[in-house]
This record gives sequence, structure tokens and C-alpha cells, in this order.
Amino acid sequence: MITLSRLYKDYDTGSRVVTELERSGIPESDISIVSNNESGWFDRDRSNRIDRDADGVDDRAEGAGKGVGMGAVLGGAAGLLAGLGLLAIPGIGPVVAAGWLASTAAMAVAGGATGGLIGALTQSGLTEHEARGYAEGVRRGGTLVTVRVDESRRAAVEPILARFNPIDTDGFRDTGNTEDRIVVVFENTARATEARQALVGAGIDNLRMELLDNRGDLVNWGAFKRHSVPEDDTHLYTEGLRRGHAMLVIKVPPGEHDRVMQVLARFNPLDIDEHAEQWRKTGWSGVHAGKAARSGTQEEVIPVYEEELKVGKRVVEQGHVRVRVYTVERPVQEGVTLREERVAVERRPVDRPTSGAGEAFRERTIDVTTHREEPVLAKEARVKEEIVVRKEADQRTETVQDTVRRSEVEVENDRTTASSSGTPSASKR
Repeated sequence: MITLSRLYKDYDTGSRVVTELERSGIPESDISIVSNNESGWFDRDRSNRIDRDADGVDDRAEGAGKGVGMGAVLGGAAGLLAGLGLLAIPGIGPVVAAGWLASTAAMAVAGGATGGLIGALTQSGLTEHEARGYAEGVRRGGTLVTVRVDESRRAAVEPILARFNPIDTDGFRDTGNTEDRIVVVFENTARATEARQALVGAGIDNLRMELLDNRGDLVNWGAFKRHSVPEDDTHLYTEGLRRGHAMLVIKVPPGEHDRVMQVLARFNPLDIDEHAEQWRKTGWSGVHAGKAARSGTQEEVIPVYEEELKVGKRVVEQGHVRVRVYTVERPVQEGVTLREERVAVERRPVDRPTSGAGEAFRERTIDVTTHREEPVLAKEARVKEEIVVRKEADQRTETVQDTVRRSEVEVENDRTTASSSGTPSASKR
């Protein structure tokens, strides 16, 4: 058995996936659903509480206390969804869940184990890295559907899971304190590139690394801030880039810190603190101020951001065309003319003298051989038709729309000068 998990944007989408899996023949016992319920979204009539039996008690709490499924409380849900129940998972919050995964997570929580959902996912065969991504997705409001199937059914189940646009959890796996960020300084860009290639060869995902070189102070400053580098270190690293060095920023998976450092050590990274001491001796103040810092003044740098829309493509399976060639038999008949010989013996009365006395009473035997023709069958395979199967591709241009954000800077100047009327001035770009 293998375990397949996908995260969806909301409960309604997840429930449709569960329904399709059940229709395809997957047993309820092999499907699980876990959905965030922090905002009480299961209260479908939007009242403060669900009290359909008018006994003054919230049916959700009452159902959970009695072990009644949430789906049954809300009336009419069939299959796995009828067994939904309330559960609180540390680090995630309240969820509604059903199935084997929910039971495993509930037992972990009841036993005092930390990360009940993460533990349940890792027990099912997922890596801790994948499990943390799915758990973070549920915490953010998503719905997780997990199914156990035999390897032979994988090809049938995966298209069902993909049909409802699952969410890529790569962006969720970087949250929390589960990963380290390593900033390593190298003499130049070529050396940093070699180190990056070595890390890829050692199994570190290239998407977890960013190479920074001297692309302009503002761009470098923004890059370090994007990686949540402290401001003092940002000044230091930005100065290193300005002086021609290059850096790798690496998001290190849990448990991989030492191995990554061993690979990086082969490429002689620089001691940035030692270089900073040398820079200070030559007049660098440690403040990201460029020319103003050397003149004794300081600046506060405010990054101005602007988003760019990046449109990508992905391949989505849309169906199959299957051509099957097989053999059938049909009866046929042909007429053929056959020749058959036979012997006719005829006795004719005559009365004449013999031609010679020696011939009259000589004994002899006459053999006559007859022949007949019989049909002989032979078959010959001949090509009567050809089937050509080819896949054709068309191209089309589709316009996608979205919104991007950018920072606007407004400067207000309320200083009064001798030549002004005292009215504050403002400029905006």
C-alpha cells in the first residue's frame, strides 16, 4: 500500500474529492479528510451555534461528546463524510476530521504526543518535511485528503486527486522554526556557483538556494530582508557584495545543517566578521549609507517593492485514446471442381474365331489404377488496412489577469524656509 496526500483550498473541494474516490471504488476505510475549523465554518446556517434538536446544547459539542459524527449531526451526509468529528490539534487548532488518519492523529493527541497530524502523516510513509507542509496548510485553512491504495491503482487515483486543483505546499514548508537559513560568503560569483552546484549534487534542492552578487545596493538590501536577515547583518552582507564578494542564502531542511556545512567548507568560504574589521579600519562605519556614511551622516534606507506577474505553464492530463488490435474469426466458403476416376467393367457378347490358338487359354491379370482430386486448404495473411495513431498539438494564446502591488513613497516636508509661505509641501512618486 502507498499513501497519497493532497491539500485543497477548502472543505467543499475536499469533500468532492472524497466523493469521487468513493465512487471509484476506494473503501471508506482507506480515505481520510482533515479540514480547518478555527472559524466555525461548519455552522452552515451561520448562527452562533447548531441546535437542531432544540435542547439548548450546541450539537457540535454534544455530538463530539457522544462520539457522533459531525456529518451525521448536520444531516444526510453519506460515506466517509458522515463520520466527521471535532478534534483539536496542538499547533493547528480546531479541525473536523474523519478516517484512519484522523484516528491516528487523535490517538497521538490523547497520548500527549506533539504534532499529532505530523506524526500521523509520517507514520503513513510521508517524510517529515512533507508532513510539516501539509500540517501548515491545514493550519492556514486548507483541507487535507489522504488515501491509501495499492500501487496498481495509483494511476487511477492520482488523476482524481489532480482534477480538483490541489495546492502546492512547498511555500508552507518554510514556516516555523523547522529550517535554518545559512548565509555563506565567497570570494567571487564563480566560487559561489561551484558551491551551489556541489550542494545540488549532494541532494539539496536548487530552489532552496539563492545566489547574491553585486546587483546594486537596493536590490541586495531587499534580498536580505526577504530572507529575514537581521538589520545589522544586512548592512554587513550588503557591504560585502558591494566590494565584489558573492553569497549563498540556503534554506536548510531539518537535520541537514551539518552535512550542508561540510560541503560548503570545501569551497573556502570567507570569515565575514574578520573582513568587517578590516573594512572598519578603512573607514566603513557599518551603516548602509554609501557615500553619506563616509561623510559622517546616516541614512535610513526604505526599500520600495513592486511585484511582477510571472505566468507559467503546467501539463494537465485531459484524457486517453486507446487503440486495441485483436483477431476475430469468420466462416468462409469457396467452390472447387474436383476430378475423380472410376473403373467400368463391361461384358459384351461376341462370336468370332480366335486369331491364334496360343492366345485362347493364356492366363493374365490387368491392373487399372484410379485417381481422384481432393481440396487442399492454404491461408495467406495480407495487409488490408493501416491504422495510424498520432498525437497532434495545437497552440493557443490565453490572456491571464491578476493584480500586482508596488510601493508608493510620499514625502512630506513641513520645514519653513525664508522664501516659502510656510505651507507644507508634499511630493509623491
